[in-house]
Amino acid sequence: MEHVNSGDSEAGNSQDQSSDAQSQIVSTDRGHRGFKRSTAQPDTRDDQAGEHSEADDAKATHSEKEASEEGSETEESDDDEEEKSVSEGVTNESAAEERPRGPGDGSGVVEMASVEGEEEEESEMETDSGEDDSENDEDDDSEEEDEEPKLKYQRLAATLSETLKKDAVSAMAVSDRFLALGTHWGMVHILDLIGTDVKRFQSHSATVNDISIDTNGEFIASAADDGKVVINSLYTPDNQSFNYKRPVKAVSLEPDYSRKTARQFVSGGMAEYLLLSGKGWFGNKDVVIHSGEGPIYAVKWRGNFIAWANEAGVKIYDVASQQRFAYIDRPPGSPRADLFRCNLCWKSDTELFIGWANHVKIGKIKERSKMDVASGLPTRYVDIVCQFATDFIVSGIAPLDDYIVLLSYMTDMAEVVNVDVIHDGPRQRKKARAPEIHILDIHGDPVANDVLSLFGFEHYQANDYRLEYLPAENPAENSFYIVSPKDIVVAKPRDLEDHIEWLVERKKYHEALKAAESAGPSYAGRLQVNSIVEIGQKYMETLMESGQLAYCRGSNVENLADARFLAQYEEAAKTCPKVLRADSQLWEHWIYAFAEAKQLPVIRPYIPVKEPQLSSTVYELVLVHYLNADLTTFLEILKDWPPAVYNISHVIDAVELALKSSPGNQLLMQSAVELYKNAKRWDMVLFYGLQLRLPDILPMVKRYNLYTFVQDNVLLVMEYDQHLIDTDPTIAEEIARAVAHDDERTELGDLKGSVTLGRVRAAGRCPGVQTLVTSTDRVPVARVVEQLEEYPRYLHVFLDAIFRKDPHEATEYHPLQVELYAEFDYPRMLEFLRSSTYYSVEKAYSICETRDLVPEMVFLLGKMGDNRRALMLIIERLGDVARAIEFAKDQNDEELWEDLLKYSMDKPPFIVGLLENLGSHINPIRLVQRIPNGLEIPGLRNALIKIMSDYGIQMSLREGCEKILVSDSLELLASLFRARKRGCHMFLVRVSSNNIRSNR
Repeated sequence: MEHVNSGDSEAGNSQDQSSDAQSQIVSTDRGHRGFKRSTAQPDTRDDQAGEHSEADDAKATHSEKEASEEGSETEESDDDEEEKSVSEGVTNESAAEERPRGPGDGSGVVEMASVEGEEEEESEMETDSGEDDSENDEDDDSEEEDEEPKLKYQRLAATLSETLKKDAVSAMAVSDRFLALGTHWGMVHILDLIGTDVKRFQSHSATVNDISIDTNGEFIASAADDGKVVINSLYTPDNQSFNYKRPVKAVSLEPDYSRKTARQFVSGGMAEYLLLSGKGWFGNKDVVIHSGEGPIYAVKWRGNFIAWANEAGVKIYDVASQQRFAYIDRPPGSPRADLFRCNLCWKSDTELFIGWANHVKIGKIKERSKMDVASGLPTRYVDIVCQFATDFIVSGIAPLDDYIVLLSYMTDMAEVVNVDVIHDGPRQRKKARAPEIHILDIHGDPVANDVLSLFGFEHYQANDYRLEYLPAENPAENSFYIVSPKDIVVAKPRDLEDHIEWLVERKKYHEALKAAESAGPSYAGRLQVNSIVEIGQKYMETLMESGQLAYCRGSNVENLADARFLAQYEEAAKTCPKVLRADSQLWEHWIYAFAEAKQLPVIRPYIPVKEPQLSSTVYELVLVHYLNADLTTFLEILKDWPPAVYNISHVIDAVELALKSSPGNQLLMQSAVELYKNAKRWDMVLFYGLQLRLPDILPMVKRYNLYTFVQDNVLLVMEYDQHLIDTDPTIAEEIARAVAHDDERTELGDLKGSVTLGRVRAAGRCPGVQTLVTSTDRVPVARVVEQLEEYPRYLHVFLDAIFRKDPHEATEYHPLQVELYAEFDYPRMLEFLRSSTYYSVEKAYSICETRDLVPEMVFLLGKMGDNRRALMLIIERLGDVARAIEFAKDQNDEELWEDLLKYSMDKPPFIVGLLENLGSHINPIRLVQRIPNGLEIPGLRNALIKIMSDYGIQMSLREGCEKILVSDSLELLASLFRARKRGCHMFLVRVSSNNIRSNR
């Protein structure tokens, strides 16, 4: 693959236009697209793998510096142009639209080629003729034109170029406030986020290999080939230096280093041990975590876990448990561990990214089961969730959402594998290719890649590049710092604004507006708002014209609703919010346009009711349309739209007019309820709510003092309750439960197995009746009775509820209630007759006699004083001896008892009943003596035994009471005696002129 610089007009003139090539970050070259999931395959590239040691790197870098110094006179103008280009910033543009730019352009904008999609087959790349090659190039260009990059790039400018004129970057670390650079001359530079050198430390005398920044950004640790680890404080003179005598390749501060008292850090290098250092009781303390497996090449500390790489592989140590619990080996066939730096990156506290040579692995730390821990295994382990091989060298690795970002060094992997093979004769070192950024998914499949044209990339090897990752709270603001010895480029995910601009430039208005919708209706981006509005309106006009054309072709409504006819209008309507935004005039213009096209239903869901609020005429236009065409949607609109946007009185008049032509229409009445609510006309809300049987509508009576309305609409309230009885499953269950139990203890009482009686009694507890009963001072009973005279069942429910609340209220209607109870709730009639004294006994008896209600007739005869007749009814009609005895007890009439005894002498069941139930009311001997001789009485023996038993109990009780009485009398007598026996204290008081003395 031939690399092309955007600043070169011809390949042969690349050296003359080196300044333009340096000002470009991302090349138009499509980049390397090959990925291998298992093992790397050699390709036909001419690049040579980097065979060099750490010392060779340093020598190469120094030689480059000397060469740059020798040619400084000839390159001063180029450097000036380079600084000018850098200071103007860099952005991404499509490779398809790039044009050559010379030094005279004065533009700092660079071109970028982004590659997405599937792997290109080698067979497609090899062609038989130049004509085929040109055709393939044209196809690639057209395909690439539609590909959008994933990242945007910007080169750090400010004073960085001046800093690196005589030095080169060897290590870097980033924080959210500053950057830290380590150089080959042992310097540590502190830069702000735009590349301005704000502070520096002369920490080392040799190449800085690694830098670590604590999480608070207060301390910086650096490790170098001079064998030292130096920890510098940015804000205090608290600087420490640790000399380990051997080159130190990696260092990492513990998280929150500045806040910890131990001040621990971990380091390792050519001494072949990993050392944990920190403050102890008597000075600094060093603890060897691991040793004996070759040099330490990389170390990263996050949370409680320390990950490091040596020649065997990657290991993880748990600081909390002081235990190494994971070992991730190097894949078979990997290049020598010392050839290429191992790159470690923590995505989270438990997820580690590893890129080493041409292999990528992702490990997740997981907890072991209690059973495994009990068997002696560590409490955690690492699960490798992703691993694959590439056909390039990984110079850096970082996460990007669910993807993997790789800084790739493009080389011939065959030469890397055969690096230890001895070749005949000297080998010429070839120029290196430009590094690339590859974005892959977790399966190793390519998503995108960019070729980076960094300063001096031809002279650098894989270990000269680094990729530093700076996560942010918002993943879209993550930063990736691409570092080479003479250049630093910042890459960030392309945001929504970048995406929209990219679409607009290519006149993809639909996609651009769709993307803007996700940012909200107020999105403006870096474009002018009017520009987006104009684009959107043009798009909408096109859609409307397409819909009108479809309308003209359709012969009827079915054709319009079928297939694609309405799709254009719907798409235009969807576009309105993100295009018209808060412009009320534009909204009204387009709503009238939809109305003219007879497509108001399409635009209706998108019509705004605030920000902006349109004229009331527009909203009433929509409401009238739906009032005549679709009442369901009309009701939905009334619920959704605030009443302030239209004239309520106009809409109410229209609805009332419609109700006159369609009385009882449920949707119209529901609409009326919504409108009257908005108008705060609560009496009309209650009126239609009762007709609609809306739940919880009656509390409005008390809340809004609607008792005057209730006075005139009692029947409507009672019908509301009846609907509740008919439809409420809770009431139905309660009635069924009361019918099944036949128990007075239920709230409905004993229903005698009658569901109808249960419905009558349940109605008295419904909210409508209770509203009338509890408001008799505001809703007079006479007014209610007047309206319910033709509805006796409702009348009974109402009067019964009042009687339950207060038997002495509405007593003038008690005579009426006698017949109502006889008709609708006979089981409670006797209770009513006993409780009330406000009815005519004679009329009540007449009613009962007419209906042959014997128990009630007995009660009324007793109340009238005709006890003998009442007793005869009990004995002759009811045949209930227990009730006859109870009646005689209640009346306590000796003559009545005599009549009962006389009547019972020839009836054995009555004799037995009397013997068992007389108690102390009459002497049992009186009854026994009257029993005719020879009369056979079944159960007489048991009755006599019961009498004797009761007599014995009575005697025992009498004796016990006498004993208690005697005992209490004696105790009280003794208490009186003791009280009178006690003496009295006497006091003699002698009074003199000088003092008063008292003697007892």
